[in-house]
Amino acid sequence: MSAEKTPPAGLHPIIVKRLLDNLESNDAFRTLFQQSPEQALRSIGYTDAWECMGLKGGATLASPEQIRAQRTKLEEAMTGIQKADCVLEAQEGY
Repeated sequence: MSAEKTPPAGLHPIIVKRLLDNLESNDAFRTLFQQSPEQALRSIGYTDAWECMGLKGGATLASPEQIRAQRTKLEEAMTGIQKADCVLEAQEGY
């Protein structure tokens, strides 16, 4: 019998804003995020563990344009209860 895991709560709206702002406009931050989401998050003040943040192997980070176009959706997804998928992966047909 396996215990059910409670999905993690979403990120604080201030952290989401900092994260998306940096992913839209800061190439060094984007590179850091792709290499180490944990270090990137810590650099903007987030210290809790968040299992769903890393990109899956072979996945690419959404472009700044995709993030900008989907900003409202991303903010809602990232501040709500989290699913297993990283919402920041590049999406086809954004």
